[in-house]
Amino acid sequence: MTPKLTFGVFADGYVRRHRRKDGAEIAGSTLRNLRNDIKHLKEAFGDVKLAELTEELVTEWYYGPHPNGEWQFRSECIRLKMLLREACAPGSKGAPPLLAENPFTLPIPPEPEAGSSDIPPVTPDELYHIYNAMPGYTRLSVYLAACAGGMRIGEVCGLMDTDFDLENKVLMIRRSVSHGADDLGPSRIGRLKTKGSRRTVPIPDMLIPLIRMHLEDRPDQSNHMFFQAKRGEILCQNTLRNHFMKARKAAGRPDLQFRTLRVTHATRLMLDGSSLKETMDALGHVREETTLRHYLRAVPEHQREAAERTAAYLLSADPSLAIASLPPAPAGLDADGDAGDMAALALLLGQVSTLMAGIAARNAQPAG
Repeated sequence: MTPKLTFGVFADGYVRRHRRKDGAEIAGSTLRNLRNDIKHLKEAFGDVKLAELTEELVTEWYYGPHPNGEWQFRSECIRLKMLLREACAPGSKGAPPLLAENPFTLPIPPEPEAGSSDIPPVTPDELYHIYNAMPGYTRLSVYLAACAGGMRIGEVCGLMDTDFDLENKVLMIRRSVSHGADDLGPSRIGRLKTKGSRRTVPIPDMLIPLIRMHLEDRPDQSNHMFFQAKRGEILCQNTLRNHFMKARKAAGRPDLQFRTLRVTHATRLMLDGSSLKETMDALGHVREETTLRHYLRAVPEHQREAAERTAAYLLSADPSLAIASLPPAPAGLDADGDAGDMAALALLLGQVSTLMAGIAARNAQPAG
């Protein structure tokens, strides 16, 4: 035990030691978020000696005010629990733990409802207007993100011409674009967000001519970047994001985010018959919860159609409902004409359905 070691000093060391699970350095944006969490935690516990950080102090902080919002509070809780867990682990060369037990015993707050979860998917008409409003050298990004793999904005910026196998109609997503170690400086090629993000996805036939045209129109054919920056070597995420934010106004959808294209891709895959596993593979997800909670949206028109189909099937044995659901007879037809024939047909279909249901029920009974 080091009695004079403060929480703040230990937390600073935690930041310096923090690495990915494979031992590699963490991305600049991840490091920025880590430092932000530690900054807020040091405001609460920085001068407290680590050995004197009790469950009571943590509880007082937990139930106190958190002016930085629910998401930030949740992130700080996760970080504090991990940091204190490290303090409870044996040190190098057999050194004893700094803490006998973790004083963070409270539950991690649930994820707040994200505002983006209420943003409806983009429609075909909106997507077309966004595409046309984008600058020529980046406009294909919106079609690719919506229709080929639901790519993240960093993955789009990191595409190279060698990633496109147009003969076999597949796209290989192998890298992303980020800033330096401190999340500063020029854009550079970096790792994908997760191991599962490395994937190969189909390229729809309709996009092949546009991709060929884009490849031919690039100003520097010796540069392998698919989307070539006007300034610098690599297209910056913020540049593409700004293009999109301006173009979304042309579609009358100021609420859209570039990420909504990824959400739209996932939603349409499921509505058009893909399994959950196929949708997860397309997005590069390894956890079902991520896809279901964050990437699927309800489409009212599809909900209505599905409800109508369900009702039509389940209520098909009731002839009175079948008759009631018939469209009104055209003007000029008398009750003994075509309208009467349609009602008779509906009644007959209802009787047939009832008969078939009875036969099915008898067949389902075990033999006596």
